[in-house]
Amino acid sequence: MAAKEKAAEVVKPEIELGAPFADNAVLQRNTAVPVWGWCKPGVTATVSFAGQSKTATADERGKWMVRLDPLTASYKPETLTIKTSEGKERTIKNVLVGEVWFASGQSNMQWVAAKSSCAKLEIKPHDGVAPIREFQVTSCYAQLFPIEHATGEWKNGTYGEYSAIALSFANTLQQELDVPIGILNCSFSQTQIQAWTPREGFRDGKDDYTKAIYQNILESDPRTPEHKAAWEKYYQSVEGTLKENATRVEKGEAAQPIPSPTPGNLHDNRDPTWLFNARLNPVIPYAVHGAIWNQGYANMSEGFNYYNNLHSLIRGWRIAWDRPELPVYFHQFYTAGDGSPLPAIGGANDMRFATWLARDIPHTGMASQIDIGGAIHYRGKALPGLRLALQALKHEYPDTILRQIQGGPALTNGVGGKAADLIADGPMFKSYTVDGNKLIVTLEHAGGGLVVAETKTSTHEGEKDGFERPIVIPDGESQVKLFYLADEKRVWHPATMKIDGDKVILTAAGVASPRGVSYASGGIAWLPNLYNAAMLPTTPFIYYDQKMVTAQSWPDQHLQIAGEEAAPNVSQLEYLLGRLPILSSQFRDNAVLQSGEPVIIWGAAAQGYLKDIPDDAVIRFSFNGVKTSFPINKTGPNVVKLSPDETRRGDEGLEWQVTLPPMPASSEPKTLTVELLIGEKVMQQRICKNIVIGDVWYVSLPGMAAEKAKKTAAAEEVVVAPMGDVRVMTRGSKSSTMNYPSRYTVSVSENPDSRFGADWNSAGDSLAGFLGKQIYARTKQPVGIICMQNSAGKEEVNPSLKSWIPFIGLKDAPSLMSDYKTLAAVSPGNAFFDANARRYVDAWKVYWSDYIPTMIETKAIPDGVAWGTYPKLSSEAKTEASQSYNLMTHSFTPTALKGIIFVTGPDMFTEDQGANFGEQLSALANCWRTRFRSPKARFFFTVPDKKLAPKITAPGKIDGPSTAIPVNQWPSTDKTGQQVHKILEQAVSDVYR
Repeated sequence: MAAKEKAAEVVKPEIELGAPFADNAVLQRNTAVPVWGWCKPGVTATVSFAGQSKTATADERGKWMVRLDPLTASYKPETLTIKTSEGKERTIKNVLVGEVWFASGQSNMQWVAAKSSCAKLEIKPHDGVAPIREFQVTSCYAQLFPIEHATGEWKNGTYGEYSAIALSFANTLQQELDVPIGILNCSFSQTQIQAWTPREGFRDGKDDYTKAIYQNILESDPRTPEHKAAWEKYYQSVEGTLKENATRVEKGEAAQPIPSPTPGNLHDNRDPTWLFNARLNPVIPYAVHGAIWNQGYANMSEGFNYYNNLHSLIRGWRIAWDRPELPVYFHQFYTAGDGSPLPAIGGANDMRFATWLARDIPHTGMASQIDIGGAIHYRGKALPGLRLALQALKHEYPDTILRQIQGGPALTNGVGGKAADLIADGPMFKSYTVDGNKLIVTLEHAGGGLVVAETKTSTHEGEKDGFERPIVIPDGESQVKLFYLADEKRVWHPATMKIDGDKVILTAAGVASPRGVSYASGGIAWLPNLYNAAMLPTTPFIYYDQKMVTAQSWPDQHLQIAGEEAAPNVSQLEYLLGRLPILSSQFRDNAVLQSGEPVIIWGAAAQGYLKDIPDDAVIRFSFNGVKTSFPINKTGPNVVKLSPDETRRGDEGLEWQVTLPPMPASSEPKTLTVELLIGEKVMQQRICKNIVIGDVWYVSLPGMAAEKAKKTAAAEEVVVAPMGDVRVMTRGSKSSTMNYPSRYTVSVSENPDSRFGADWNSAGDSLAGFLGKQIYARTKQPVGIICMQNSAGKEEVNPSLKSWIPFIGLKDAPSLMSDYKTLAAVSPGNAFFDANARRYVDAWKVYWSDYIPTMIETKAIPDGVAWGTYPKLSSEAKTEASQSYNLMTHSFTPTALKGIIFVTGPDMFTEDQGANFGEQLSALANCWRTRFRSPKARFFFTVPDKKLAPKITAPGKIDGPSTAIPVNQWPSTDKTGQQVHKILEQAVSDVYR
């Protein structure tokens, strides 16, 4: 009932219109045009436009729909009027009639024209009217079930804000057809193709892959028996885990998180159907001519499954629109990066082959962009949009007399001919024959002959019209390095080529009897490549023994390429293993490890997104004469299970560890090598060079800029060794806090090569460098300073003391028990967690019995939340406790240390003026020492005097050696840096007497 009441508040039935009916709209010409909306049940609505009036009566849900008779294209702005029998009225102004297409995909379809080559497009108004309009749903993004109630807006000539690819497509159509063009932009970043597919698209799939997706969808539908069975089992498993945890805790064993993930398509709100339900369904059945599609990055790891996904997508769209022949034109994935001539399969390469084969779907076409390169959001979007427009012109407007194709692809009969005669496809593989040492490839769509060209010159130098025009290379056959031939041993060799009409004759040194051929299977980007007379590129292909080669079909683990290292075939498992952070934060190039103490080197063996590790998975380790290997699919001496408070809430994880014996200080560079293998195949390799052994310190500073250290007499005397024996590691991420423990990185990203990660660098003039140089002046041995500071500057973050205390230590400070309970609610093994888990189950039951049925019934979002939500095992209370520790300290535990410095700041005393300082600092110090596993490291901390903190209390018992450093001025407000220098100098003096 609560959900229905909220839904009633969101849905306003007094002439609410379908999302696309807003000012500046474009209506589809030459077809019946549905217009729909909502008012009170039983009320009649009359729609008037362009001399027509159509009336309909609202049904029991208040929905009505009329269909206008076919309209004639017009640039003249008209008003669409809706009146009800109750006297209510709505008007939609500045409405044009022309051609309407919807554009969908992820970020490269969403990417705006102003940030691409399309910024150079010149679109002239027609008698002061913007001829191209773009619509977007603005009120919602993703929902579990299809909604109809949404709002949106049409952009009216602000072309820099339009989808770049859609704008290029629309611009070409508008010039050729000379009618207004409307684009329904239904795209969003970081979304898989499955997210844009209607449920019905998966329903009719015959392959096991698609059937599995549909099974998940059924498990998320409370009306199905599949849902009831799956969720009853899940509820029982949660309760079973809680009971088992009680037993485990009694035995002193680690408690387990409740089962994850849940049944159904509920991994997140970008799962199958979610984006279609909220972003696209509200515009159906708006009259459109067809659709264009650009996507791929989020599906690379699934490779050839893209064939099934494209079938599901297009099948689903056609069912949703009730148009079995809805035209859909799609892009083949571009080339990420600069291109490579080497043959390749798996991942994006297999996805391209799958896209090419999906042309078997009737009333579709593919536009290649393989000769477009660049970053994830490649700038060259004008040419891909034009190539989609060629497909649409040829197949949807065949009788159109061509006026001007901006960008100038050749036509069979030139400008003035019919669109039906356009060449819209680039050359494509048809067959090959073998004649001795020659392999002869026959290509389709090679009309007019083949030429060699490249896009690098026009892309990098730019052109006035904004198109990345292929530039012909005269006599360029020798520059094409994209062909490879395979011998009887399945080794691929670079081939030379000769063009012969629609054929290419290939030979390769060392290949007497060719068995296979590859062309650009690893991508092209800006490399010289083959085009037809219309300057459309040849589609990549790879065949062996007359059969297409994919990662699944190839009998070897990788492609063997003559003179090259093995190119791995990337499967989904291999992709995930490649992402696994097998080394934690401090183990990087130029690291410093503590001398004289056992050193633990460690990293992830498994974690939330990758729990099912193969039986033959092995870590192979080598450092300073210690070489070992061990399986990581089960716990043992080298593999431990993480406790719940050590990793992301609700995740399970395994961690590998190798303990090195004490090592003497040494500036001699050493190399650490860690490899993750499946059988004999290396899934990931990390090599860390120039590691030295010396003294390591961990330093925590309040929110203050890392000012350059002021030179003192002691610092002037320091002479750093040529090898760079003083090294520092500082935070590189924009954030300095995190809600959950970051186990392997000081960054949101766990990619060790992330530009926001933490790295070891030369000392420089920073505060950390000042400390390191002071220590080096005493020891003449390598020094490593891990210095972590909260954000400072424009968005300064100076959290309270509890932000630096690990979750498990909060309970040791009575003043922080409420914070402990808040975080304990998401950490298994205690009564607070058990109560929260049962609340979580109850929330799911309400979700399925109330919230979702209301959404299904009303076709509206019950609570109006734009991104669909569902119950989560989170704490209702909010706290900043542990957040600084989670990001800036946790990934360094355990670390053998010589010393620890914790500098307090004014915001740590704002609330209580220091009354709880003693108990909280003690909890922090003892928990840090336990986490770091450095019992001999001296712990230094600053204590403000009573002028700064009138109610200051002294810490109780701190385990191990510790020193309190009194301060009468906040270090963060000392702009000269002298206060911090004195603190650091005292710490050095105490440890190195």
